[in-house]
Amino acid sequence: MNIRTLKYHIEEGVSGIFKNGLMSAASIATVAACAFILVVSLCIVLNIDYVLEQFESDVGISVFIGDDVSDLQLDEIDAALRKISNVREVEYVSKEDALKYAKDTMDDGSGILDGLENDNPLPRSFRITLRDPKAQKQVIEDLENLQRKVEIDVIKNKYHIDKNLSVEMIQKDEENEEIDIDSKAFENKKNALDEISLMEDYGYKFMGIENIRHMQEETEILIMISTVMRVASVILVLVMCLVAVAIIMNTIKLTVFIRKNEISIMKYVGATDWFIRWPFMIEGLIIGLVGALIPLVICALGYKEILVMINTQMQMLTSIAELKETGALFSVIAPATIILGMTLGALGSITSMRQYLDV
Repeated sequence: MNIRTLKYHIEEGVSGIFKNGLMSAASIATVAACAFILVVSLCIVLNIDYVLEQFESDVGISVFIGDDVSDLQLDEIDAALRKISNVREVEYVSKEDALKYAKDTMDDGSGILDGLENDNPLPRSFRITLRDPKAQKQVIEDLENLQRKVEIDVIKNKYHIDKNLSVEMIQKDEENEEIDIDSKAFENKKNALDEISLMEDYGYKFMGIENIRHMQEETEILIMISTVMRVASVILVLVMCLVAVAIIMNTIKLTVFIRKNEISIMKYVGATDWFIRWPFMIEGLIIGLVGALIPLVICALGYKEILVMINTQMQMLTSIAELKETGALFSVIAPATIILGMTLGALGSITSMRQYLDV
């Protein structure tokens, strides 16, 4: 296609929009409505995903270690944590690091934490970051299983029992030593079994992994909201896409009907289908492009103002999680919206011309 032919197609396509101003405006409005739903939905869904990433990255899962855990057991726990599926990173936080973090967080000049260096009450911990927030429930189950395993090892160590002995083996040895009930080994094994049996009781205080702190419920709520928004967005966008295609088809059909005699003459003199089709294609593409740009501009300006309002008037929310910046968000949304709008316009024009090209 040479430049002169391309210029002709573009001029014809633009003039077709103005010749059918009312229907063209209706087509643009419908595409804009469809694009608006897509833009708003993507803004919400992408921000929920972004908040979820921050939520998991910043809060994560914290595993607090008791003072009864030896350095050797601490290394074993570290290795076991790294082997858990979907664990991306494990960071060890010593007592000193925990105290320093607490001081930095509570830096109000009161000096309430001064003097705790020699008698630090804060526990050691591991901070876990996940690869996928949706896997948090399974990771927590694995951590609870590890918690029980570590607890049994701590109890064995407390009563000087070989760590390689299973609970069943300890029970069997304890039963075999019933005759010599005054032996220290018998007493240790009996006490160990008593403590191990208490592990299943509600309110049992673990000595090994004292606590597993997580925000599973909050994470699941965010995931549920994100899923519902995705499904609702897809349904709404599909419905609006069908409506947009139908209106664009009617707009192009009206133009084609008015020019059907001209099209017939062009066919008889040897014009190809694509030579005739291109102006209408360009008309549909322009309708789709304009219909996509209108909600993009409106939503980008509105989103920018919302960000300013949140950052200035709702600083408590920003301390928990931040929303995506306007540029970063719309660099993803804009191409998707423009492609959607122009695709709708092209589909509407192609499907409306078939019957008139069969001369």
